[in-house]
Amino acid sequence: KQWYQRRVAITAGGKVPNLAPFKEELLLEAIQQTQLKNDEKKLRKKTKLPIIVTNKKPDTPKVAAPKSVSAHITLSQCDILLWVIDIRNVNECLCTDFDKTIKEANKTIIFLLNKIDLVPSNIVKKWYGILSTRAPTFVMKSTEIILTECEQIVPALKQVLAKFGGAKPILAYLKNTYTEATKIGVIGTKTVGKSCVVSTLLKCCGRTKAKRSVDTKLNENLRLVTTPGLIEMERSGVLNVMDNLSQYMNYPSQVLVALSEHITKEAAMFHFTLPHYNHPDGLLDALAVRYNLYFEKLPDHAAVGRLILKLLRDAKLKFYVDETEEDTAQADIPADMMLDVKRFLYEGDALRITASDLNIVIVKKEKKKKGSDMDIDEEEEEEMGSEEEGEDDDGSNDDDEMS
Repeated sequence: KQWYQRRVAITAGGKVPNLAPFKEELLLEAIQQTQLKNDEKKLRKKTKLPIIVTNKKPDTPKVAAPKSVSAHITLSQCDILLWVIDIRNVNECLCTDFDKTIKEANKTIIFLLNKIDLVPSNIVKKWYGILSTRAPTFVMKSTEIILTECEQIVPALKQVLAKFGGAKPILAYLKNTYTEATKIGVIGTKTVGKSCVVSTLLKCCGRTKAKRSVDTKLNENLRLVTTPGLIEMERSGVLNVMDNLSQYMNYPSQVLVALSEHITKEAAMFHFTLPHYNHPDGLLDALAVRYNLYFEKLPDHAAVGRLILKLLRDAKLKFYVDETEEDTAQADIPADMMLDVKRFLYEGDALRITASDLNIVIVKKEKKKKGSDMDIDEEEEEEMGSEEEGEDDDGSNDDDEMS
């Protein structure tokens, strides 16, 4: 105890020499002071006093940056329009009405065929040959990874650049062609990868969207609008199903029935490893047997439809929509573009869908109300009523005989 008191006194007020008068009193005072300080600390922890701010800043509401604006706004602001197209279904991404408005406004169009890693390479070359006759066309694979400022260091930037391709030829074409001050905008329909294309172009230039600016410099003359423009158009194909997947998951068998009408029997047998079956009516039964999906010892068509929709959503089942003839000539992609994109081209096969419009007929099942099983038809009620009347008559005669 004496040793503890001595240590407390030393830490509180320094060492007290042995020859000092009133040494014991000094030590006791030091111990009391330390105990008071400890008690004050405990009280502060228990009761936190409110912080008083003298010059309080006014509260500013946080406004979230819009993901996209109308394509007509982008058209009015920009000189060059990069039209992003999902190569899996090109016809579902092109809008003829908006194409006319662009030509009337004398603006330049550049087509970007996105998601080239999800379709075979011959389909990429075919659509490149078709669209390159209308406007300058580029193929690319954009990435969803957004660069932070710390990732602008050279080794980290090299790792991120390996995850997308096709941006360098686009930027080289823009820098060599347009030497005056021009503004570039990105447009496209829903879920074609517009924001991914914007971030990919910024990454290739070493820029980020951290500042949330309206537009960003690509070089001295070119500026890129960071908010893409949305082309609103009605779609009724596979891309529309994938956009509204949460709704179509309630009617999966009806979606698969509509899809089976635009798939050949050979393609279904090859991609799902099915034996011979009656096409297209027997596709759902064959898939249920293939994946062992039953409900009450019967093929579960709803479970089969949900499985196929999940495979399409996760890109495990690659597909493309091709309404053109199979003998359409393929165009060679330029060498500089091929160097940047070659590692992403898919050399395998994918499921071919022969129509961009799916006639999905959704029949909603009416829910039975409680006690509906106990309802009786009017005819049955009348018959039962007549029988009861007959029984009453017989009962009255029996009563007369008994009397």
